[in-house]
Amino acid sequence: MIANQVGRRYAEAIYEIAVSSDKVKEIYEALNQMMELYKNDNEFKTFITHPLIELDEKKRVLKEMFKNSDETIENIIFYILDKKRMENIRNITAEYLKIYYEKNQIVDVETTFAVEPSEAQKTKLIANLEKKTGKKVKLAVKVDKSILGGGIIRIGDTVIDGSIRKELENIKKR
Repeated sequence: MIANQVGRRYAEAIYEIAVSSDKVKEIYEALNQMMELYKNDNEFKTFITHPLIELDEKKRVLKEMFKNSDETIENIIFYILDKKRMENIRNITAEYLKIYYEKNQIVDVETTFAVEPSEAQKTKLIANLEKKTGKKVKLAVKVDKSILGGGIIRIGDTVIDGSIRKELENIKKR
């Protein structure tokens, strides 16, 4: 809970900077890159959080990593590092994306199908969901043969389960 609050506060401040500097997408990409490194590279995670490694050395390495980035991005990354909030990078990035989606009327939709839908089916599904939600849809598709057929659509906390597996479970209950 506290980590989410920290993430939200930092994300809101970073988003304001991103909007004022017209670098919303670039800053998201940099935050996402940091999050992926922190999550997947134990050597990087140890280096960036180790208390005996000087802050200047950490900044030198990060400056080299982001050498092709804008100074605004570098300053944001350094600020997170200075405030010892690198362990919150996942929450900060997730909250930043939520704010971006809210401001740009985008909704994240996760779908699960027994087989991969065609591009035409995905396009039609996106069009229908955009009509229903009134927002732009960012579609994520998973394939899970265990649902047997049909599909499952998850929009935020709402789940629409139209899978054959679910139908069979409902028949068993009767």
